[in-house]
Amino acid sequence: MDKVRFAIIYLLSSDTLHQPDDLEAVELALREAQADTSAFQYLKKIKSLNNVSLAADSAASRSNIVDWAEMLVDQSINAVTAGVKNLLTGDHQQLAVARTVEALTEGKPNPETDSYLFLDPRASKSGSSGSTSHVKGSFREAIVFMVGGGNYIEYTSLQELSQQRQGTVKNIIYGATEILNATQLVEQLAILGQKMGLGS
Repeated sequence: MDKVRFAIIYLLSSDTLHQPDDLEAVELALREAQADTSAFQYLKKIKSLNNVSLAADSAASRSNIVDWAEMLVDQSINAVTAGVKNLLTGDHQQLAVARTVEALTEGKPNPETDSYLFLDPRASKSGSSGSTSHVKGSFREAIVFMVGGGNYIEYTSLQELSQQRQGTVKNIIYGATEILNATQLVEQLAILGQKMGLGS
């Protein structure tokens, strides 16, 4: 499992696809170690599809659903790749979830959060809708709950945000419907690879 995870990190740590010979050597080493290569092959396939779709952008136009699917795959691979690079290099950019929480807890107008709905039971009921585009003042505490998978990178980004406060330290609680450990992630990727007919 450790060898598979290391191979996946190697695959995701580069912006461009590695040389085919390098990837074949990694895959051969995994097979010699009698490791299941489904997860590695699945990510390799997705990454190659991502690179092909970027090269084919100037080709004939596609239907909206195909464009949407390509955009989703592109964003997913880019997010995973950025996360792996951040962990490896220590170069932590502020993630979207941290930027959003920061904007919401500061209580200042922000284009990223202007469309968010604020429901405050303590607010006066003089407003027509009972909500405003933003709440004046800042919050000392926040609960961030991700519907779907959560991850360590978002958690650490939020913890860094709570430590960076000048004067007041904000308490940020992070949760999700599911947080996978490294083994569970590889197992899920392997299932996806097996469903695509990949792996050994």
